[in-house]
Amino acid sequence: MMWLTLIAMTAVQAEDRLLWPMPEGFKVGHQQTSASGSEIEERIPKGETVEDWTRMATRLVFPGAMDGTAFNNAMAQRWQSACPGAVATPPEKSPRGVDIRIDCPRNPATGKPETMFQRVLPVPGKAYILQVAFRAVPSAEQVRWAKAELDRATLCSAAATESPCR
Repeated sequence: MMWLTLIAMTAVQAEDRLLWPMPEGFKVGHQQTSASGSEIEERIPKGETVEDWTRMATRLVFPGAMDGTAFNNAMAQRWQSACPGAVATPPEKSPRGVDIRIDCPRNPATGKPETMFQRVLPVPGKAYILQVAFRAVPSAEQVRWAKAELDRATLCSAAATESPCR
């Protein structure tokens, strides 16, 4: 997959973890951990497959230091190379991470529009990347849903005292 080409491999620190509840009505469609420590989990609506989905929520974990803005810019460039007419918002930093939206008007592989909302959460020793994607042009309600799903993630450090982290 194209995201593997963006990884800088180094040692992973295990002091933190990301809690991201499963969206209602979803299931794990694919999950894999590589020998290098990178992870992927693709969540899809029940009744759909990772090949034929309408919405997908993906959690990626990459070992190594990562700049969230640089990663999002690289992802935008890859989408723009793979999808004629693709556009991306500038990466936006917040206390929750670095966000970007990428819209592909017609994915050459599927013939359908595809939109992805991505958040990068770099932490010492690794980075979490969360994605919510649609195989359609999302409505305003779907955009709100995607952003709310990204906001449901909680980064827990070893010393965290927040309720979901205990």
